[in-house]
Amino acid sequence: MPTSPQGREPGPRVAGAWLYDDLLAWLCPGGLLLTALALRYPDSLRLLRAQAPELTLPTWFAGAYVLGLALSPLGRLVYAFAQAIVWPRLRQAWAPAIAFLAQRLQRDEGLTLPDAAHMSTSVFHDVDRRMREYLEAVDPSSRQALNRMKVLCSLACNAAAAALVFVAIDAALGGYRYWSNAQVGIAALAIALALVAAVYRERRRQRTQLSIWRRLQVGAND
Repeated sequence: MPTSPQGREPGPRVAGAWLYDDLLAWLCPGGLLLTALALRYPDSLRLLRAQAPELTLPTWFAGAYVLGLALSPLGRLVYAFAQAIVWPRLRQAWAPAIAFLAQRLQRDEGLTLPDAAHMSTSVFHDVDRRMREYLEAVDPSSRQALNRMKVLCSLACNAAAAALVFVAIDAALGGYRYWSNAQVGIAALAIALALVAAVYRERRRQRTQLSIWRRLQVGAND
Protein backbone atom coordinates (compact mmCIF):
# COMPACT_ATOMS: atom_id res chain seq x y z
CA MET A 1 0.00 0.00 0.00
CA PRO A 2 1.39 3.46 -0.81
CA THR A 3 2.65 5.40 2.17
CA SER A 4 2.76 9.08 2.89
CA PRO A 5 6.04 11.05 2.73
CA GLN A 6 6.36 10.49 6.48
CA GLY A 7 6.14 6.74 5.97
CA ARG A 8 2.68 6.27 7.46
CA GLU A 9 -0.11 4.49 5.72
CA PRO A 10 -2.88 6.91 4.75
CA GLY A 11 -5.98 6.62 6.87
CA PRO A 12 -9.47 6.68 5.38
CA ARG A 13 -10.80 10.08 4.48
CA VAL A 14 -12.81 11.39 7.40
CA ALA A 15 -16.55 11.21 6.76
CA GLY A 16 -17.90 14.64 6.05
CA ALA A 17 -14.50 16.07 5.08
CA TRP A 18 -15.96 17.06 1.71
CA LEU A 19 -18.51 19.20 3.57
CA TYR A 20 -15.73 20.89 5.52
CA ASP A 21 -13.89 21.60 2.27
CA ASP A 22 -16.99 23.10 0.68
CA LEU A 23 -17.63 25.28 3.72
CA LEU A 24 -14.03 26.45 3.69
CA ALA A 25 -14.03 27.27 -0.02
CA TRP A 26 -17.51 28.83 -0.16
CA LEU A 27 -18.74 29.83 3.29
CA CYS A 28 -15.64 31.83 4.22
CA PRO A 29 -15.55 34.06 1.11
CA GLY A 30 -19.34 34.39 1.14
CA GLY A 31 -19.26 35.30 4.81
CA LEU A 32 -16.55 37.86 4.13
CA LEU A 33 -18.66 39.50 1.44
CA LEU A 34 -21.89 39.36 3.47
CA THR A 35 -20.22 40.84 6.54
CA ALA A 36 -18.65 43.65 4.52
CA LEU A 37 -22.02 44.47 2.94
CA ALA A 38 -23.79 44.38 6.31
CA LEU A 39 -21.26 46.81 7.76
CA ARG A 40 -21.51 49.08 4.73
CA TYR A 41 -25.32 48.93 4.51
CA PRO A 42 -26.54 48.06 8.03
CA ASP A 43 -30.25 48.89 7.59
CA SER A 44 -31.24 45.33 6.64
CA LEU A 45 -29.28 43.91 9.54
CA ARG A 46 -30.92 46.32 11.97
CA LEU A 47 -34.36 45.39 10.66
CA LEU A 48 -33.65 41.67 11.00
CA ARG A 49 -32.33 42.08 14.54
CA ALA A 50 -35.38 44.14 15.49
CA GLN A 51 -37.95 41.75 13.99
CA ALA A 52 -36.35 38.32 14.48
CA PRO A 53 -33.02 38.43 16.34
CA GLU A 54 -32.99 34.63 16.68
CA LEU A 55 -32.68 34.37 12.89
CA THR A 56 -29.60 36.60 12.61
CA LEU A 57 -27.00 33.84 12.82
CA PRO A 58 -28.89 31.27 10.67
CA THR A 59 -29.52 33.98 8.08
CA TRP A 60 -25.82 34.86 8.06
CA PHE A 61 -24.82 31.22 7.49
CA ALA A 62 -27.40 30.69 4.74
CA GLY A 63 -26.60 33.99 3.04
CA ALA A 64 -22.86 33.42 3.27
CA TYR A 65 -23.14 29.96 1.72
CA VAL A 66 -25.37 31.17 -1.11
CA LEU A 67 -23.07 34.11 -1.81
CA GLY A 68 -20.09 31.77 -1.74
CA LEU A 69 -21.69 29.57 -4.37
CA ALA A 70 -22.54 32.65 -6.46
CA LEU A 71 -18.90 33.78 -6.23
CA SER A 72 -17.61 30.53 -7.72
CA PRO A 73 -17.86 31.54 -11.42
CA LEU A 74 -15.96 34.76 -10.74
CA GLY A 75 -13.58 32.79 -8.57
CA ARG A 76 -12.85 30.57 -11.58
CA LEU A 77 -11.90 33.69 -13.54
CA VAL A 78 -9.55 34.71 -10.75
CA TYR A 79 -8.14 31.17 -10.82
CA ALA A 80 -7.53 31.44 -14.57
CA PHE A 81 -5.76 34.75 -13.94
CA ALA A 82 -3.57 33.18 -11.23
CA GLN A 83 -2.76 30.16 -13.38
CA ALA A 84 -1.85 32.39 -16.34
CA ILE A 85 0.69 34.11 -14.11
CA VAL A 86 2.11 31.01 -12.41
CA TRP A 87 2.30 28.59 -15.33
CA PRO A 88 4.84 30.48 -17.48
CA ARG A 89 7.12 30.81 -14.44
CA LEU A 90 6.97 27.09 -13.68
CA ARG A 91 7.13 26.02 -17.33
CA GLN A 92 10.64 24.60 -17.00
CA ALA A 93 9.80 22.76 -13.79
CA TRP A 94 6.74 21.23 -15.46
CA ALA A 95 8.61 20.12 -18.61
CA PRO A 96 9.60 16.59 -17.41
CA ALA A 97 6.12 15.90 -16.01
CA ILE A 98 4.44 17.10 -19.20
CA ALA A 99 6.75 14.95 -21.33
CA PHE A 100 5.88 11.95 -19.16
CA LEU A 101 2.15 12.61 -19.40
CA ALA A 102 2.40 13.23 -23.16
CA GLN A 103 3.87 9.75 -23.66
CA ARG A 104 1.04 8.16 -21.69
CA LEU A 105 -1.69 10.08 -23.53
CA GLN A 106 -0.13 9.28 -26.89
CA ARG A 107 0.03 5.59 -26.04
CA ASP A 108 -3.35 5.24 -24.30
CA GLU A 109 -5.57 7.80 -26.07
CA GLY A 110 -3.70 8.80 -29.20
CA LEU A 111 -3.54 12.42 -28.02
CA THR A 112 -0.60 14.61 -28.88
CA LEU A 113 0.49 17.34 -26.51
CA PRO A 114 2.74 20.25 -27.41
CA ASP A 115 5.96 20.46 -25.44
CA ALA A 116 6.06 22.68 -22.38
CA ALA A 117 7.96 25.45 -24.17
CA HIS A 118 5.08 25.98 -26.62
CA MET A 119 2.09 25.06 -24.46
CA SER A 120 -0.58 27.72 -23.95
CA THR A 121 -2.23 28.33 -20.58
CA SER A 122 -5.54 26.88 -21.80
CA VAL A 123 -3.87 23.63 -22.86
CA PHE A 124 -1.91 23.50 -19.62
CA HIS A 125 -5.18 23.81 -17.68
CA ASP A 126 -6.32 20.46 -19.14
CA VAL A 127 -2.87 18.90 -18.67
CA ASP A 128 -2.84 20.01 -15.05
CA ARG A 129 -6.22 18.35 -14.47
CA ARG A 130 -5.08 15.13 -16.13
CA MET A 131 -1.91 15.05 -14.06
CA ARG A 132 -3.92 15.44 -10.87
CA GLU A 133 -6.20 12.56 -11.91
CA TYR A 134 -3.15 10.42 -12.68
CA LEU A 135 -1.53 11.12 -9.31
CA GLU A 136 -4.74 10.35 -7.43
CA ALA A 137 -5.10 7.06 -9.34
CA VAL A 138 -1.57 5.74 -8.87
CA ASP A 139 -1.00 7.16 -5.38
CA PRO A 140 -4.19 7.32 -3.30
CA SER A 141 -2.17 8.66 -0.36
CA SER A 142 -1.67 11.90 -2.29
CA ARG A 143 -5.40 12.63 -2.61
CA GLN A 144 -5.69 14.43 0.70
CA ALA A 145 -2.74 16.75 -0.01
CA LEU A 146 -3.90 17.45 -3.56
CA ASN A 147 -7.46 18.10 -2.44
CA ARG A 148 -6.36 20.41 0.37
CA MET A 149 -4.19 22.44 -2.00
CA LYS A 150 -7.13 22.70 -4.40
CA VAL A 151 -9.49 23.83 -1.63
CA LEU A 152 -7.06 26.45 -0.34
CA CYS A 153 -6.60 27.74 -3.88
CA SER A 154 -10.38 27.96 -4.32
CA LEU A 155 -10.65 29.78 -0.99
CA ALA A 156 -8.07 32.38 -2.07
CA CYS A 157 -9.64 32.87 -5.51
CA ASN A 158 -13.17 33.18 -4.13
CA ALA A 159 -11.95 35.64 -1.48
CA ALA A 160 -10.41 37.78 -4.23
CA ALA A 161 -13.70 37.57 -6.11
CA ALA A 162 -15.55 38.68 -2.95
CA ALA A 163 -13.36 41.78 -2.69
CA LEU A 164 -14.02 42.66 -6.32
CA VAL A 165 -17.78 42.10 -5.96
CA PHE A 166 -17.98 44.27 -2.84
CA VAL A 167 -16.34 47.19 -4.62
CA ALA A 168 -18.57 46.68 -7.67
CA ILE A 169 -21.77 46.57 -5.56
CA ASP A 170 -20.80 49.64 -3.58
CA ALA A 171 -20.03 51.54 -6.79
CA ALA A 172 -23.27 50.42 -8.43
CA LEU A 173 -25.28 51.64 -5.44
CA GLY A 174 -23.68 55.05 -5.66
CA GLY A 175 -21.26 54.65 -2.82
CA TYR A 176 -18.40 55.80 -5.03
CA ARG A 177 -19.60 59.38 -4.54
CA TYR A 178 -18.51 59.22 -0.92
CA TRP A 179 -15.20 57.39 -1.37
CA SER A 180 -12.26 59.20 0.13
CA ASN A 181 -8.72 58.80 -1.14
CA ALA A 182 -7.95 56.67 1.90
CA GLN A 183 -10.89 54.35 1.18
CA VAL A 184 -9.86 53.98 -2.45
CA GLY A 185 -6.34 53.15 -1.35
CA ILE A 186 -7.54 50.59 1.19
CA ALA A 187 -9.85 48.95 -1.37
CA ALA A 188 -7.06 48.81 -3.95
CA LEU A 189 -4.68 47.32 -1.38
CA ALA A 190 -7.24 44.72 -0.27
CA ILE A 191 -7.91 43.63 -3.85
CA ALA A 192 -4.19 43.51 -4.64
CA LEU A 193 -3.47 41.41 -1.54
CA ALA A 194 -6.34 39.05 -2.39
CA LEU A 195 -5.02 38.57 -5.93
CA VAL A 196 -1.48 38.03 -4.64
CA ALA A 197 -2.82 35.42 -2.22
CA ALA A 198 -4.62 33.66 -5.10
CA VAL A 199 -1.42 33.59 -7.17
CA TYR A 200 0.57 32.32 -4.19
CA ARG A 201 -1.91 29.53 -3.46
CA GLU A 202 -1.91 28.46 -7.12
CA ARG A 203 1.88 28.36 -7.10
CA ARG A 204 1.86 26.23 -3.97
CA ARG A 205 -0.74 23.93 -5.50
CA GLN A 206 1.33 23.39 -8.64
CA ARG A 207 4.51 22.92 -6.61
CA THR A 208 2.80 20.31 -4.44
CA GLN A 209 1.58 18.44 -7.50
CA LEU A 210 5.07 18.43 -9.02
CA SER A 211 6.62 17.29 -5.74
CA ILE A 212 4.27 14.31 -5.56
CA TRP A 213 5.02 13.39 -9.18
CA ARG A 214 8.78 13.55 -8.57
CA ARG A 215 8.43 11.38 -5.46
CA LEU A 216 6.57 8.76 -7.49
CA GLN A 217 9.23 8.83 -10.19
CA VAL A 218 12.01 8.35 -7.63
CA GLY A 219 10.11 5.47 -6.06
CA ALA A 220 9.57 3.86 -9.47
CA ASN A 221 13.29 4.07 -10.28
CA ASP A 222 14.44 2.56 -6.98
